[in-house]
Amino acid sequence: MRVNLATPFADKDQVKALGARWDPARKVWYVLDPKDLTPFMRWIPDLVAATQAAAVPAPAPPRAAAQRTPTATAARIEVPDCGCAALPWEDCVHTLRP
Repeated sequence: MRVNLATPFADKDQVKALGARWDPARKVWYVLDPKDLTPFMRWIPDLVAATQAAAVPAPAPPRAAAQRTPTATAARIEVPDCGCAALPWEDCVHTLRP
């Protein structure tokens, strides 16, 4: 179980010494499967909300806009920016064929 901590910057060294980890995507300190939450209680304002918020996945970083326009034909559907290393005129795993 992951528990997010409401930690002020001044207390970061204390929670780190207790075994907390930093999540750069969510910008929050957290603990995973703690045997005892007592040392962290001052940084857990609402235990129920902290454990529920941990279940929500972090948002994905925005991807760069595609340089080419999507086209559709009877033989293939081109995905505008699928992230594959395939060249624009080559098929990749994201290209659908009927």
